[in-house]
Amino acid sequence: MTTVIKIAVFMLGMYLSMRLIAAMYRVLDLWYTIRTAYPRVIRGILGWGGITTAIAVLLGDQWRHVFLWGLIVYGLFYLINFTSAKFVLGKPKRPIEID
Repeated sequence: MTTVIKIAVFMLGMYLSMRLIAAMYRVLDLWYTIRTAYPRVIRGILGWGGITTAIAVLLGDQWRHVFLWGLIVYGLFYLINFTSAKFVLGKPKRPIEID
């Protein structure tokens, strides 16, 4: 039973890490209307960050490290995918102009 709970807490950490990254992307997504959308952007970042912090604090010592590993694993997964995509795609090549 504890293995099932550990897997669930790990997955919760991964989910909240994903939501926190998505909330941080709201700045870029809503930049065109940031003058009117900044309360929603700040509320999203503080909301998901607060939920993540509250769960990490409220979990007992037995489950906290599993939750934090879920956060870290998804964060590393995201960074590796982001940097590898930039490496694979690279800069767009300019067409050769022939006179």
